[in-house]
Amino acid sequence: MTPKKRLILTDNPVELMDVDLLEAQKKFFREFIENGFEELFDEINPIEDYTGSNWALSFEDVNWEEAKLGFREAHNLGLTHDAPVFVTVKLVNKRTGEIKKQKIFLCDMPLMSNRASFMVNGNERVVVFQIIRSEGVLFSEAKASTPAKKIYSVKLMPNRGKWYEFEMNKYGVMSVKLLEKRPRILLTTLLRAMGYGTDEELKKVLGDVDTGEVKYLENTLRKDPTSSTEEALIEIYRKLRPEDSITLENARSFLDNMFFNKRRFYLGKIGRYKLNQKLGDDSDITMEDYLLKKKDIVELVKALIQLNNGTRPMDDIDSLGNRRVRGINEIVGEKIRVGMLIMEKNIRDRMSTYSTDEKVTPAMLVNTKPVIAAINQFFGSSALMRYMDQENILSELEVKRKVTAGGPRGLTKERATFSVRDVHDSHYGRLCPVTTPEGPSVGMVNQLAVYSKINDFGFLEAPYFKVVKEFDVKNDKVSDFKGRMLRETINNVGKKGDEISSKIVDAAKKAKLDLIPLVPFITNEIEYIDSDTEAEFRIAPHNIKRDENNNIIDDQTYIRHNKEYRTAGILDIDYIDISPSQIAGLGLALIPFAGNDDPNRTFYGAKTQNQAVPLVMNESPIVGTGFEKAAAKASGRTVFAEEDGVVLEADSARVLVEYGTGKDKRRQEYEVEKFIRTNQNTSFSQRTVVLPDEKVKKGDILIDGPCTDQGELALGVNLRAAYMVWDGFNYEDGIVINEKLVKNDALTSIHIHEYTQEVRETKLGNELITSDIPGVGEKALRNLDEQGVVRIGANVDSNDILVGIIAPKGETELTAEEKLLRAIFGEYARDVRDNSLRMPYGEEGVVVGVQVLERSKGAKLNPGVLKQVKVWVARTHKISVGDKLTGYHGEKGLIAKIVPEEDMPYTADGQPVDIILGPASMIRRMNLGQLIETHIGALAHKLGTKVEVQPFAGYKLDKLIEEAKKAGIDYEEKVDLYDGRTGEKFDQKVVVGHKYVLKLDHLADHKVHARSTGPYTLVTQQPLRGKAQMGGQRLGEMEVWALQAHAVPHLLHEMLTIKSDDVVGRAAAYKAIISGQPIKSPNVPESFNVLDKELAGLGIKMDKIDAEYDFEKADMALEEIVDSVGNDLPTNE
Repeated sequence: MTPKKRLILTDNPVELMDVDLLEAQKKFFREFIENGFEELFDEINPIEDYTGSNWALSFEDVNWEEAKLGFREAHNLGLTHDAPVFVTVKLVNKRTGEIKKQKIFLCDMPLMSNRASFMVNGNERVVVFQIIRSEGVLFSEAKASTPAKKIYSVKLMPNRGKWYEFEMNKYGVMSVKLLEKRPRILLTTLLRAMGYGTDEELKKVLGDVDTGEVKYLENTLRKDPTSSTEEALIEIYRKLRPEDSITLENARSFLDNMFFNKRRFYLGKIGRYKLNQKLGDDSDITMEDYLLKKKDIVELVKALIQLNNGTRPMDDIDSLGNRRVRGINEIVGEKIRVGMLIMEKNIRDRMSTYSTDEKVTPAMLVNTKPVIAAINQFFGSSALMRYMDQENILSELEVKRKVTAGGPRGLTKERATFSVRDVHDSHYGRLCPVTTPEGPSVGMVNQLAVYSKINDFGFLEAPYFKVVKEFDVKNDKVSDFKGRMLRETINNVGKKGDEISSKIVDAAKKAKLDLIPLVPFITNEIEYIDSDTEAEFRIAPHNIKRDENNNIIDDQTYIRHNKEYRTAGILDIDYIDISPSQIAGLGLALIPFAGNDDPNRTFYGAKTQNQAVPLVMNESPIVGTGFEKAAAKASGRTVFAEEDGVVLEADSARVLVEYGTGKDKRRQEYEVEKFIRTNQNTSFSQRTVVLPDEKVKKGDILIDGPCTDQGELALGVNLRAAYMVWDGFNYEDGIVINEKLVKNDALTSIHIHEYTQEVRETKLGNELITSDIPGVGEKALRNLDEQGVVRIGANVDSNDILVGIIAPKGETELTAEEKLLRAIFGEYARDVRDNSLRMPYGEEGVVVGVQVLERSKGAKLNPGVLKQVKVWVARTHKISVGDKLTGYHGEKGLIAKIVPEEDMPYTADGQPVDIILGPASMIRRMNLGQLIETHIGALAHKLGTKVEVQPFAGYKLDKLIEEAKKAGIDYEEKVDLYDGRTGEKFDQKVVVGHKYVLKLDHLADHKVHARSTGPYTLVTQQPLRGKAQMGGQRLGEMEVWALQAHAVPHLLHEMLTIKSDDVVGRAAAYKAIISGQPIKSPNVPESFNVLDKELAGLGIKMDKIDAEYDFEKADMALEEIVDSVGNDLPTNE
């Protein structure tokens, strides 16, 4: 089925790019499969024994086998979707020259699905991106810098190894700290040790930059006690290793290991790229360049001098040019590397136990358990491996596009400063400025912008359209420049405004012109640019004026250049923004008219979409942004036709399509998933949208996924809304809805819960699944089959048995009668304990699935477990009072009243509205986007079409109004409404239109709870808190104040005693209620006893006075005591 195209209302409409929102995730895992293990093995190959003369072992070819279980099968069985990885190991006996090769199992590596997620132990998980400080070099202000005297430093940051900071002190002396708690080393001493031994050599390499007022080189040389390479080596070794014996060889080896040993200091691909970029080296990078070179140290010292002379700019530490993104290939590779280094050490240790005369195979030396443990640890407990948020398909996508600054090698919430969290100008088109969590993680977790890409080095890039201003006579083709005009008159070639043609080009060739000046125009050529490179170009906004051929017709426009905004002529423009929406992340890009909302409301609008539950009757929005299709496609849950074909069979369970013609014919079957439980207990169900014998084209929709409608994202429904006050029921975010929505299941959702029970071995015997449970009536067993497992389709309620399980009980000495029963009935007469799986309190639903796994049939179960039974129960939640609804603009609220259809306000045509919203919140929150959406939604609904308005792009109603006139439709922004209860017209006209409404996962059914009695806390004896603990009413200070204000002392007394922690009183009250007797006065609450013990702990004894205590007699006794001691103390009189 081909969906109907939307009517585009955007200024300068541009066809949205066909972007794969999960391409980055898939690309990184693809790189790991192709090169991940090979690169790690290259680092440790070859492994030699400690003597270096007996054995040499190397890892060669890596082979990935087929996955043992499919993704869905692993989910159902609670296992991991992984593939075994084998490696060919070569062992060389150096003494005899004998070579042995053997294929060895390396590990089971979890595989990424086409939805960019992993199935680990039956749970769908995802690896989030990590943004870290980039390797390379950073020019920054030193810690010792003051407002009066600015001092700058150069920080060298490798991929692996210690970071070195080249610093300048306030006296102009250059130094570096090589080891903690050791003296600093002068940079001239370091350079001497690297081969620049004399002062003349140092001045030759550094003199050309040391030209400022302060002579940094001379200042440092005056402090330098050395004068040759040998002296410098000895000086460095003496300062850093004073306890060791000082020899020249030791000193040279020490310095080489510190800077040029691959194991100790490794720049890596990205480190070398950034180092060359900062130092202006354009040479090609090879693997040999991944190590530091001596000339790099020289260039860094030069950069330090230039920085402090003011001839080199300082880096912006928070720019995305100095921060890069790590994907799964690096993150999991780093973890596996640790395991491989342990494995390498173990191999060396084993080599030393075998002589070269023994018959040794690679398998005898290699133990891959450290690698397996590292992989299991990462996929099981890493901070970057997240339990996937599956509230709906958008929340799935959002977590896969999440970029966090935390995790290994990242920042902590405590250390992250404001500047790290803040929005930066380099985020434009790369990271969303709005979508970030609230609380301690604000600014540390971000979302990729919709069009951003991650390049091979991990830097974020934004796309731009290229602007062309000239025709290259030698290289360009006339056919590619149709509609392009001359910018100025050229003698014997053409006049200003003439369209480029072969005639003009031939004339230009005769005139020996290389370039023909054209009116600048926007090409369809897209270039991705990183933030550092972007600063060099002049980039104009997308809304620049252009003609139908994309020729720019403005004379001047605003441009971005070198992190500044200014006005410039059109001849200065190099690139144009690809879209006004490129600034936004996916959640923000789905909000129409986001630019008309307050940023806080836009933030809530983007955030609450992730909390929307999948509806039974979902609809795509009438007013969309165009990104709905990209989101639905990227979710991987909507099935599209692979090529042109014919549907042979189509029903609710499967679709069979025949592709191709003639000999190339092939059949493809697609399974339709139903009632798939998600991590958040929502339900994902697909539905078939094609019919048998229907012809389909490539890209047509075959099966709609959950939360999709005709291949577009559909998180909610379009409702007819009215903005008005209705008897105060919609005061303060209260929402009034039409009862029709309940009857028609417009906002109904299905939630599925999984209940698991294990059948175990016990010391007294094995547990048993059975429907014959002693002491349980037939009614409780009505839903069980012969085996004792609940039937699919059964309606179950709280405390109903799902799986009947009995366990043997410890027995005492049997009586004669019991021995007789045992002899007659055997095991059936034994005393057993009921361990059945029951529905939890407050839950109900329909059983939609049952699974029984048995160890005897090969299932992988935990030790001591014989069987595992899983039961899936689905519950339908109709919309009800107390449920939470929201729109795209952060206008969330609770349903306060459900009104019969005939009582709802209606328009002149007799049609009642679906939902009534309070207009006051709009003024307070300034989210006017919802009002524009409602107006346009009303007009589009009357026309029977859907519209597209990209956020931040502006909009034109001309097309819509023109279509309305053609259809003879009159549109008013406000209409007369009539009260459904009285039929009278309301005094004022009301805004009525269609808006998109989402139902959030804050359902009243999940929160409603009541109890008569239940569990109490051990110390205070007060009711537990919360529905999950079967908790009860708890009163704090504010609740007591409220009851005091209402002057209800007896009610308050009851709540603080027999309904709380009066242990004796509540038992007596319960007994009185069931026996029909009056409730007696409360006793002392337990909290009073706690107070008594607290005071006793402080050494204060408190006596309890009886209620009938004679206070007058006590006063008289007190007076006698006062008189006897002769103190004139005040009395009660």
